[in-house]
Amino acid sequence: MPPTTVSAPDLTAITVFLASTATPERSGLPYLDAVLPAEDRLAATRVVRDLGALPPDAILYLLAQPLLDLASDQLMRDRDLTTRYEERFEVEDGDEWTAAMAEYNREADAITAALFRAQGEAGLAHLYLTDRRGFDRRMERGRQHFFGPPSGAHASADDDHVEGDHHREHEQRDLNPLGEAVAMLTPLRSG
Repeated sequence: MPPTTVSAPDLTAITVFLASTATPERSGLPYLDAVLPAEDRLAATRVVRDLGALPPDAILYLLAQPLLDLASDQLMRDRDLTTRYEERFEVEDGDEWTAAMAEYNREADAITAALFRAQGEAGLAHLYLTDRRGFDRRMERGRQHFFGPPSGAHASADDDHVEGDHHREHEQRDLNPLGEAVAMLTPLRSG
């Protein structure tokens, strides 16, 4: 794989990015998510990856975050997708809603993976589509690299998160452009 090339404006983002990941507390990552565009975070992560400065799961986490942000933005702007599912999500909780959500998730996952591939991350796209639990586990290990293990009330939720199903339902609502409406229509299932 040829090394990633960067332009002069990217160097500022990379310097800030490296500084934030090098601190023991690594408290700079939430700040970077808030101030740097996804494209800049992605470029900086690729340089860090090429340098071999972080373990693979930490790099996966740093790559996936901006890619998922870009995919979420794309899904929210996709009026055709929203229109096709809007009425179907208005039904009461039941088999029809479950089928609509599963169909939406398959389509959203395909769009997300296509964006990963378009951004040059075909391997990540493959993992995302073919082994979601593996993707989730690696994301969680990468998150823990920067933020440590979950504690308190988050510990049990993160255990479910790593196992996939509970996280998947939360993720459906978080990534779904109609997520707020869906959340109002159906209570979050537990277990």
